[in-house]
Parts: sequence; structure tokens; C-alpha cells
Amino acid sequence: MPALGVAQQTGKLLKWLKAEGQAVAKGEPLMEIETDKATVEIEAPGSGVLSQVSAQAGDEIPVGRRIALLLAPGEAPSAAPSAQAKAEGSVIHEKAPAAERVRSVGEMKGESRAAQPAPMSRANHRSASSSGRVLASPAAKRIAREKGLELAALAGSGPQGSVLAADVLRAAAAEAPKEQVSGGSIVPLTPMRRIVGRRMTLSKQTAPHFYVSVDVAMGAVVKRRRDLRARGEDVIPSVNDFILFACARALKDFPLLNASYGADGLILHPEIHVGMAVALGDGLVVPVIRNADCLSLAELAQQSRLLVDKAHNKKLIPADYENGTFTVSNLGMLGADSFVAIINPPQAAILAVGRVAERVVAEDGMFAIRSLMTATLSADHRVADGALAARFLQRVKKLLENPQA
Repeated sequence: MPALGVAQQTGKLLKWLKAEGQAVAKGEPLMEIETDKATVEIEAPGSGVLSQVSAQAGDEIPVGRRIALLLAPGEAPSAAPSAQAKAEGSVIHEKAPAAERVRSVGEMKGESRAAQPAPMSRANHRSASSSGRVLASPAAKRIAREKGLELAALAGSGPQGSVLAADVLRAAAAEAPKEQVSGGSIVPLTPMRRIVGRRMTLSKQTAPHFYVSVDVAMGAVVKRRRDLRARGEDVIPSVNDFILFACARALKDFPLLNASYGADGLILHPEIHVGMAVALGDGLVVPVIRNADCLSLAELAQQSRLLVDKAHNKKLIPADYENGTFTVSNLGMLGADSFVAIINPPQAAILAVGRVAERVVAEDGMFAIRSLMTATLSADHRVADGALAARFLQRVKKLLENPQA
């Protein structure tokens, strides 16, 4: 099971893209896995025949554990893994340093085969080692504490009988009352939904949010897009692209909104990486446009289109959604007039925008119809104050009402 991020502990196998016994070429899509943040196709690290598949769709597997073999022509499938292979396939316990985990994964990427761990009999399928120490992942230990369960009493499904988070959750569900919801059913959380819930709860509990809203006249943006289409331009920026572009420019003059709150002070990020929230069927991802302030509108539009396509096709990789410094969330395409968003930690602010709609407004004592959009900034009060947030919104408003040629 590959690691797609330094902090990743497990991956969920969604499906094999090759059947056991089928020839696989290096670089071909081999399997589809789901992590806390994304669903990703994994390419074969080498060429060979897929053999000894030990993981099935739906299994949640520790990073580094071997789940199949890629055998060279004529190679015996029953060949036992080497001692080094067994070590690399074992569960990483919480005492292992992070650098060691990353090194192990990096070494695995260069291998042309991936082997299953040694089979485990029921006699040794227990969570206690010969020294009496309970073998369990950090997540399993945390959940066991929360649920009031004894780890030593649980049968672990991990290598060497170690207890995984899934084992604890199964045990907790078995002890829970059968009718948890009257007349209802329980829908298991996907890894993506779980991480969204955890991060948003953390954000609301730790960051004192405040909100500032402004109405933006979008007639100039609508006209600009119409003119670009009439000229036959290959890339027509979306309304959201104009918003991302304006935010990136405005952030250059408002570094406190491109910052994070740290234990020793405010962390001012030297680069502007703007994330854009993309709603998927089972959750939310936020791919990031890097150095957005250095891109032209057309370049930014190309980048955003590429990332949105990758998100919907489940092709995002960690580099696509890490290290964002500011986020834009747009529900206008779903007909929302306005809303407030929760800050994406450890960022200091997020801009929520609704749809562009014609409204009747008063101008110089007369009624007029204008294309307006409501934008609401959510900001961390530990980092910025209301006056600064209002000035930032005014700058974004000015850039959108007077888009650059």
C-alpha cells in the first residue's frame, strides 16, 4: 500500500484495475485507492504478472503492507519474501520515527514487485506481543480510549496480530445498542467525509471566526467573458477564475489574510497558493493553484480547469491539494445566493461566493437592474480584524468590477 502523504497511515483499496494473472506494464493503472483526502489511481511500479493478491476491494490497509506480487516471467509465485521485504511489509508502530516511515515508502517505490505479508495462524492472531506489549496503531489506541475498550481484549487484523482502527470500530459497533436510530440506518463514513468532519470541527473549535459580506457588481466580468467568446479565444475563464484571480492579486497587499496562526506568532506565507473548493459526490476536496498571483488570467483558468477535471476523475495527487494559503468556495453554480464557509485550517481566511444574478438596485434616485454577486469572507480573529477584512473585500470588489484586459 503506497503512501501519498507523510501523515497517511492507511489507504482503502477501492478496486483492482488489473485481474490476478494478468500481465501488467510499468506505468499502467494498477489499482484505485482512497485516502483521507482523495481517490487516486496507482500505476504499476514495474512490469510483470499480477499474482498473490491478498487485498480485496473495501479493505483498509496500513501503508507499507504488501498486497500483491508482480512476478517476472518464469518466476515462481510461491517464492518467500526476503527478510527485508517482510520488515518493509510489517505494521509501523507509533514509536517509529516519521523519517523512517517516509524512507521505507520511498524505497518501496523503486521496487518492481509487491509481496503479501506472511500468513498468520489463528494461534498468533492476537494483539499482544511476546513481551506483553499491545501492538496497535496510534489511531486504534486513540479510538479505544474514546470508546472505553481494552486493546488487549481485541483480536487484531493487522500484521503480527496488531490492532487497527477498523478492529476497534468493529468491536465498538458490536457492543453498541442495535437500534441506534429509530426507523433509520447508519451510513458508514468515507475517509474523505471523516477528514472533512474532523478538520472543520477543529477549525470551529480553535479559530474564532468572524464574517464580512459585500455585494459585487459582476456586469464587467460577464461582458468580458462574452467578448472573449466572440473573439474565439481558446480559453474562456469562468466566473470563478475571475474571483480566484482577483483574490490572488488582493492577497499581495493583505499578507495577514495569507497567513496562519502559530504558537510562536503569525506565520506570513511568502507565496500565494489559492485553493478552490470542489464538491464531489462523497465529500469535498480543495485543489490548490500555486503562485496564483504570478499567473495571467488565462494561465490561471487553464490550471483551474485541469485541477477540477482531475478532482472529478479522481486523479488528484497530494501535491495538488497541499500547502494552500487561502481558499475560495463557490456555490453559485448550485443556485446559492450567499453562504458562510468554515476556514480551512491552518489558513486564516476563506471567501464564500454565491451566484451572479440580476437584481433591482437604486442608483441616483432611479431603479436599475445589475448583475450582482454576494461574497462573504470568513476570517480568523486571532490573525485579522474586521476593518482589514473589509478593506480586502473592497479590493477584491474593485478588481472584479474593473477586470484587467
